[in-house]
Amino acid sequence: MDQATKTRYVWNGDVSGVSGEFTWSKDGKTGSATFHDVFHQHDSLKITGQGGSEVPEQIHDHVASMINHRVPPGPAAARRPRPEAVVLVEDDERGPLIMTVGDAMQSTQRIKDGKLVQVNRRMGGKRFTIDVTEFENVSDGRVYPKSFTVTWWDAATGKRSERQTYTTEGLEPTDGQMFPKAEKVVSEKDGHTSTMEISYSNIKFETNRR
Repeated sequence: MDQATKTRYVWNGDVSGVSGEFTWSKDGKTGSATFHDVFHQHDSLKITGQGGSEVPEQIHDHVASMINHRVPPGPAAARRPRPEAVVLVEDDERGPLIMTVGDAMQSTQRIKDGKLVQVNRRMGGKRFTIDVTEFENVSDGRVYPKSFTVTWWDAATGKRSERQTYTTEGLEPTDGQMFPKAEKVVSEKDGHTSTMEISYSNIKFETNRR
């Protein structure tokens, strides 16, 4: 787990916020917006549609998740004890299945070649699995999850309800950090397929440097 933490790409610790613009398309609808986020503050992400236009909730949630997964740990994280983890199943091919002891979301994960390749969790009445299918080498041995799938099941019945395929289409170096050029999400649910695409521009990082 420690090695997977070291190889996971996050922005530098002195980065305190990020802003920029993006265009989006989803199932035939299009739009553009600006965004600004100050890290480690509650509900700090602000997304504003150009010309007062509405930004779909799925677009907002995706941008929020993408940023949250790259935010460097805050000072409080260093003071928290690392949760205990135990190996449930040894697996040389896919990586050992590791359980986080006492986790409220019943989290398990797989680590292979020092990289986090799978996450399994329960959220409400659903279970989901994230499988990383491709990494992009960034710097200093760190990697960015370029392609991954998220599969959702009903926790009670085990029936699959949705599958999403995420692809990052290139990374752009900005202010010493890496930020996606564009992203694509293809969702399959109830026999229907929908596609969401986002392209980013004018990215600016804020730092704690004085």
